Amino acid sequence: MLSFSLIGAGFIGKVHAASVAACPNARLAVVYDIDGEAMRTLAEAHGADVARSAEDAISDDSIDAVIIAASTKAHAELARACAASGKAFLCEKPIDLNVSSATETVSIVQKSGVFAGMGFSRRHDHQHKMLKEAVDRGEVGKIEMMHFISRTQSLPRLEYIKESGGQLRDKGAHFFDLACWLSGERPVEIYAAGDCLIEPGFREYGDVDTAMVMMRLASGAYCHFGFSRRTAYGYDESIEVFGSEGKILSRAPTPSDVVRYHGNTASAVGLHQSWIGRFRNSYFGQMEAFAKSVTGETVGFPTLEAGLVAETIADAGMRSIAERVPIDINYSEF
Repeated sequence: MLSFSLIGAGFIGKVHAASVAACPNARLAVVYDIDGEAMRTLAEAHGADVARSAEDAISDDSIDAVIIAASTKAHAELARACAASGKAFLCEKPIDLNVSSATETVSIVQKSGVFAGMGFSRRHDHQHKMLKEAVDRGEVGKIEMMHFISRTQSLPRLEYIKESGGQLRDKGAHFFDLACWLSGERPVEIYAAGDCLIEPGFREYGDVDTAMVMMRLASGAYCHFGFSRRTAYGYDESIEVFGSEGKILSRAPTPSDVVRYHGNTASAVGLHQSWIGRFRNSYFGQMEAFAKSVTGETVGFPTLEAGLVAETIADAGMRSIAERVPIDINYSEF
């Protein structure tokens, strides 16, 4: 059985801890967080030890792999430390808030030879995987358009916005990765527009709460993304792939398919009321696939390089919002 250490005992750290607990061939052995109380509470809940430092959580000889769920600003340093210790790791996105630094980090990790996975959990969603399989079978023919919708149920705290790197790096990275994964291509041009229609305070941190993005792939196909930080009805996410032979749609599911009929009305359960309610099982699938990758199985797990591609796209999108012009996406550095 594999032994994992977890760095970061916040919300996403707790999600990862629960995912390790559900993984049949892994256990959570060590937890570290700068918040001692949060660290001890999470460790006790899963029968894990606590580490004196992040370095100890990484260098412990009994640890097979590391889960990096600390704040964004610590991701790159922790990834480099894992590479130096020869430890496989799973990193939350983004790799860094600076693309040049992220590129350097990826180069260091590549040279180390360790397996480095990126936390693109949506690739492990049952519906999205079915859509990918159908596209790969050629069911839509030649892809001509893809549409992605992501509308989060409630606004994040301003403190989170300050650390997250912005909507396109934080939320958008997942969907830019999905576009590359589904199409097998990288975009070559991006045009993005966004503003603060919900929370003006986001402007203080150079962020937006509402954005629309258009990308052109190398083949000429187009991808459209609609992002919002707030809905009045639950977590709303869908993907449509349209091509020469038809289309495939991964719709926003509901927690129940039960519909009640009374008189001339029908009522059904609405959407999941949180993104984690929608994607909890995706995290379980992600952790199981990561454990297999650590042992050398080839399961197509998203790598740190995929994270760098998504971050490069997001960075170009942020420039497009600021300059209000289309931006060519440059991958020449990697």
